Amino acid sequence: MKEIKKIFKNNIKYDLSKIGNPKRVLFFDIETTGLSPKNSKLYLIGCISVEENNLNFKQWFSESISDETAMLQSFYEYAANFDTLIHFNGDGFDLPYIRECAGQYYLFNPLDDYESIDIYKKIRHLKKPLGLERMNQKTLEEFLGLYREDIYTGGELIEFYYRYTQNKDSNILHTLLLHNEEDLLGMLKVVEMLSYSDFFNSIFVPESVHVNNDKLFLNFICNETLPHDLKLTDDVSLYISGNKVELSIPILKDELKFFFENYKDYYYLTIEDYAVHKSIGEFVDKAVKKKATKQTAYIRQFADYIYCFNMSDIDETFKKDYKSKEKYINLAKLDFDNKEFFSKYLVEIFKHFKLLK
Repeated sequence: MKEIKKIFKNNIKYDLSKIGNPKRVLFFDIETTGLSPKNSKLYLIGCISVEENNLNFKQWFSESISDETAMLQSFYEYAANFDTLIHFNGDGFDLPYIRECAGQYYLFNPLDDYESIDIYKKIRHLKKPLGLERMNQKTLEEFLGLYREDIYTGGELIEFYYRYTQNKDSNILHTLLLHNEEDLLGMLKVVEMLSYSDFFNSIFVPESVHVNNDKLFLNFICNETLPHDLKLTDDVSLYISGNKVELSIPILKDELKFFFENYKDYYYLTIEDYAVHKSIGEFVDKAVKKKATKQTAYIRQFADYIYCFNMSDIDETFKKDYKSKEKYINLAKLDFDNKEFFSKYLVEIFKHFKLLK
């Protein structure tokens, strides 16, 4: 078994204290000859820890298949100094693999007790809004402006490893170690993507709300900063720069209906085409009124409306007809000073654009 140690300058831009004590955080990644320990082997474990201005980099490399147990034990001993693991899709592959691998040798796997931060799981929902074709680590690195020297995939390197166990070629060893090293150094860059999750889950304070040219404009500010400007548009326009959010909502000028839930308490007036409460309807001629149904217990209003998305705590919403799923809010009844309402409204916009889970 080989152990490789290096020291790099700490250039992590993401604030690891949002996750835990930075000195107790360990970035890690593994390389294997297959997907399951039942028919493959673990041949490389790499990790990076933070110490003030430096990054401590370490790798355990299996010179032969028989080194697997010693490699695991040495890694576990080193990892005992930490309590939080950061990885990319480690919940889906690295951690289950190590757990099963350790089980084959009847080794206790302490990693199950660690806090697990899977970068991939936290940001995979951002694929569409960020316009990314894939959500693998290399694609995200390039999105953030990082390009590798390593040109191989983990799968392509399996044959390299088997060749190395036969000839101990130093060039092959360099290739194997480089791939894992760049996986880890790339992870230090990709962890910045957690800023998106932090940003969209933060508290937004409305700075201004105004109407202009058949649109409602909202401006917000928050205490988090997005690493890259973002602009998304369909009927709604969303622009984010730094810690500021600009939102443009189209205004619908139309006649919509408000449906009464307690429809049994209403009469539907057939000529006027709206419902009135029975306390009033009892004075109306029977020839022009009917008992209201769920479909006819409504009033009509021509007004300016905005789409309410999935907001559930609105007292009064309007629809085009009873079966319509789209609900609207009468703009005239909105309190533009109600910051809580507009903050919740922005959250629904984020969900609309798949920026929040």
